[in-house]
Amino acid sequence: MKTEWTAERNTLALLVPNKHKTAVKDIFALADKRDNGFVTIRISNVHRPRTTGEGSQNHHINGHVQQIATETGNPFDVVKLEVKHRAIDIGYPMLHEGGKVRMDLYGRPMGISESDSTVEECALLIEAAHMLAAELGIVLEETSEEQK
Repeated sequence: MKTEWTAERNTLALLVPNKHKTAVKDIFALADKRDNGFVTIRISNVHRPRTTGEGSQNHHINGHVQQIATETGNPFDVVKLEVKHRAIDIGYPMLHEGGKVRMDLYGRPMGISESDSTVEECALLIEAAHMLAAELGIVLEETSEEQK
């Protein structure tokens, strides 16, 4: 889970770790110069971020989505949204905005962005892609790295 908001930097009380003090000082200086002293604060729970790059979960998910899109003639983004929607049924987190679940055009709950998902949540997306492909009669191509 995560949240973010914008606030005037002078309203914040932070205990900044030494290794981040220079960066925070630079951010505050830029905020004073460019943004009238306002900064955006983001807070989230600790999680293991999904893997990216060759042989990663991200590559695995997107490869399956692309194959399903190609074989069905649907746009990549449409297939990705469908996979996320189906993954919600098996535990993938729903996207919340303003304390409410964000709905798609059909009134169905939307899943969170992959960039905010954990290793475990990305595994749910992969499983949902497998289920969708099976339902559509598509045999997904798995690389030897993905089969591990």
